[in-house]
Parts: sequence; structure tokens; C-alpha cells
Amino acid sequence: MRGRTNFISDLAQMANGAASALGGLREEIDNIVKQRLERSLNARGLVTREEFDALRTRHEALAARLADMEARQSGSNNGPTPPTRKKTAKATSDSSSIKGKNPGKKTSKKASPKA
Repeated sequence: MRGRTNFISDLAQMANGAASALGGLREEIDNIVKQRLERSLNARGLVTREEFDALRTRHEALAARLADMEARQSGSNNGPTPPTRKKTAKATSDSSSIKGKNPGKKTSKKASPKA
């Protein structure tokens, strides 16, 4: 009787050891398959789901930003007119000599600012 219980316990230990060894082997096989599959997908130019979702999220954010900018632009001005610059009055060294009236003579008149 004692020998039979030792045999059964030894058999149970061996089965547990084999199951854990097979579990480790299964994990290794899964890792190898995943690596090979990922390599073949990368070689074909395909992306993973995570990369696709990240890119789609960026695209949606940029599309929303563009729509917001377009809405602000159309709300601020009704037409496609560019913003105008204010002209500042500068002293010209020889505005009349450019027209050919007084060549060589420099004037010290300053242009009056336009209202």
C-alpha cells in the first residue's frame, strides 16, 4: 500500500512538472510566432492596430484644429482679403530726384502722415 501511494504521488509530481514544462514551451512558441508574424507584416508595410489607432487619433485632432481655424478665419473677415498693414511715414532722401525734377539735389522734407 505504501509503495502504491508513493507511485501515485511520484506520477502526480511528474505530470505537474510536464505540465509546467509544456506551459513554458507554449509561451516560447507563441513568442516565436508573434515575432515572425510581426516581421512579415513589417516587410509588407502593414501597421499594427495600436499604430493605426494612434495615427487616426492624431488625424482627427488635426482635422478638428483645422476646422476651428477655418471657422475663426471666416468669422473674423467675410472675404478672402488679406490683413492690411499700416504705412509709416519715413523721410525720403530724394523723392523729387527720382521723378527727374531735381537730379542730384537732396531735400530734407518729411512726408506728412496720411489720415
